Amino acid sequence: MIGHLKLYLSLCALAVSMNSNAIPNEYVVTTPQGRTVMVELISDNIVKVCNIPVGSKIPRSASVIAESVPVAGNVSESGGKKMITTDCGITVTIDGLTGAVTIDAGDGRTLTDSGKRDAGQNSIALGLTGKCSFYGAGERGHSFNLYGDTLVMYNRQNYGYTGDEKRISQMNITMPLIISSNGYALLFDDYAAAEMITGQSGICYTTESNRPISYYFINGAGSLPEVMKNYTALTGRQKLPPLWALGYITSKYGYRTQSEATGVIDTLKRKGYPVDGMVLDLYWYGKESDMGRLEWDSIQWPDHKKMLADLKRQGVNTVIISQPYILRNGKAVDNYNELAEKGLLVKDSLGRPLEVKIWVGEGGMFDMSNPETRQWLRDRYKKLTDEGVTGWWGDLGEPEVHPESGVHANGESARLYHNHYGNDWSSIIYDLFEDEYPDRRLMTMMRGGTAGLQRYSVFPWSTDVSRSWAGLKPQITIMLNSGLSGLGYMSHDVGGFAVDSIRPTDPELYVRWLQLGTFSPILRTHAQYAAEPYNYPMYADIILPLIKERYRWLPYNYTLAYENASQGQPLVRPLNYHTRSSAKYDDITDQYLWGRDVMVAPVLEQGATDRRIIFPEGTWVDFNNPSDIYEEGDTIIYPAPLSVLPLFVRAGSFIPLAEYDMANTGDYDNSTYTIRYFNVENVKSEYKLYEDDMTLNNNIETDNYSIITFNGDDTPDRVSIRVAAEKTRADASRAKRLTFILERMRSKPKSVSVNGKVTESTYDARKHTLKIEVNWNADTPIDIEVSK
Repeated sequence: MIGHLKLYLSLCALAVSMNSNAIPNEYVVTTPQGRTVMVELISDNIVKVCNIPVGSKIPRSASVIAESVPVAGNVSESGGKKMITTDCGITVTIDGLTGAVTIDAGDGRTLTDSGKRDAGQNSIALGLTGKCSFYGAGERGHSFNLYGDTLVMYNRQNYGYTGDEKRISQMNITMPLIISSNGYALLFDDYAAAEMITGQSGICYTTESNRPISYYFINGAGSLPEVMKNYTALTGRQKLPPLWALGYITSKYGYRTQSEATGVIDTLKRKGYPVDGMVLDLYWYGKESDMGRLEWDSIQWPDHKKMLADLKRQGVNTVIISQPYILRNGKAVDNYNELAEKGLLVKDSLGRPLEVKIWVGEGGMFDMSNPETRQWLRDRYKKLTDEGVTGWWGDLGEPEVHPESGVHANGESARLYHNHYGNDWSSIIYDLFEDEYPDRRLMTMMRGGTAGLQRYSVFPWSTDVSRSWAGLKPQITIMLNSGLSGLGYMSHDVGGFAVDSIRPTDPELYVRWLQLGTFSPILRTHAQYAAEPYNYPMYADIILPLIKERYRWLPYNYTLAYENASQGQPLVRPLNYHTRSSAKYDDITDQYLWGRDVMVAPVLEQGATDRRIIFPEGTWVDFNNPSDIYEEGDTIIYPAPLSVLPLFVRAGSFIPLAEYDMANTGDYDNSTYTIRYFNVENVKSEYKLYEDDMTLNNNIETDNYSIITFNGDDTPDRVSIRVAAEKTRADASRAKRLTFILERMRSKPKSVSVNGKVTESTYDARKHTLKIEVNWNADTPIDIEVSK
């Protein structure tokens, strides 16, 4: 093998000498000690490094799907060192004597790898230059800035957790990934149990795997949005969600019968709540000890097919739970016996079915690495989907109980395979939908996995959080770190799951949690008790408008979904996300950006009627009172009684809204928008609105979508707005009704014109707003001019 690599290196050198402007993507150096160092340019901004000891094989990728593309650049050699420079400004230096690698992307983005590896353990130590903060690493709730942490890579459930507990430094989805505030990322291509230490000296990654570990340097040139774009290009992007997933979803542990479930929907609708989804916990198949049955209980659900069809006609999509375990002490015993006989369960060291005990019984565990087990599960998921189930919930998928004596069909022990279990499980459902329902979008709730999980259309949540104020507090931090790990749809059990028996409900907490949930990727109430909003009638005048607000924001939120699917951008973003190479404000974890243009500052303290707000880079307008504007660095105490959620928008923002009632997202109409324009003098701005048919699964891939661009300019004597269709899908309706609300007009304008023709408008002297209604054909741009 070494001789082969030397021959390959010689051929590479010959190719370089012949054409120094066209470099091969892969560079191989064999040190005098026999180690092989391989550097591969995946793209101009992504570098892969692998250091392979004598006798070891080149490892396969664990988390990465991107293949390298031809990269243009320059190669030079001097003093036994090879230097490769890409067009994006990355310089990689390989020392042929020591195997050391240096990657220099400039401005505090330099990595040094000595090439040395500890013979006693599989460990990689990387030096990093430049002061920075670190983020990501999967689902981490103890801190947003992970600098100076020892991060354990072993998925773990934390029932009833709160924000003041160290245990939430290790949660259900762990990733060997770190994002630097200087605008780059490091991904270790591994999923085994491991430990990553971050600090002043750099990063030290130690894994229990015995195979060589590659790592990827992902350059964002100082930009966190570019980092996420490149990271998700490497590990996969999540497809567009079903539109209904952006509505309100009701869930509980649990709806026990068909009559209870339909009664909940009836009550929600009777009280005026829009609703798009219902999640059924484990009682759909009987009771807890029937886990692994994967069959509707005919006594509790006498006509589940009719129920599913009736709910679907009402716009309600049904999601049902599935778990990794098959218990013997209930009605799943026949499945257990079949799977055990066929060898489809995780095994012990002697090849027998591994004995697994959980809180409701004992039995076995699906081996997601076994192709035959995967097919068995796929067949049952298909049957249930064909009967009317719309989405899937993979619970306990860390896995919560995973005896370390277990051996999987791929030859890996529990500690080696544990973190990847959720990825493989999610891929069963994803592949089923891609093959059998290619035009349907998928929602899979999954709470376990590792890097690359997002590419399986997964909607994770922060699991069994305490129903308490201390449980509410870490949810923003969890969403931030998860979003910077590719999990754009990380959310939480709105209202809090794990109930305190002494005080099972807290109406004030429910309202504040719902305010956060309204501006979270998924709005799903879930609890052991009193989960639904109608259980809090004393605050119905706050709660009902909040859930309707979720639907009002569909145009903006659906565009965020497009940004995630096309560029890997998280929906929930830290305050420094759009500030280059800055760790500023990353100690603020009770405020966040909702997309680029909206800042959310929820109240997280019991009894609070105001809160402190710090304003990040830019000029900000109070969404609730647009006459008030703030600049970077301003710190205020903002009045926030229970009915108020503090929201702010960037100066010049266009916020598209759906200003009409909906029973569900099926009522959403993308031919009519209300656009609130937060015009601020001397501020120019641009916004792009995404549209498609809201149904098909591959609209982005097939270029079947529209982009509408809004440009605004507020000068001392006029306000100008231009609207144009940047691209329009072939079958889209061109006719649109646009209602513009200019939020900051100090006086009635002298005139208003559309494409040069004077038009009517309505000025509200009390609110200082100007309303302009336009019927627009998207084939022709429109120009609105307002003379002050």
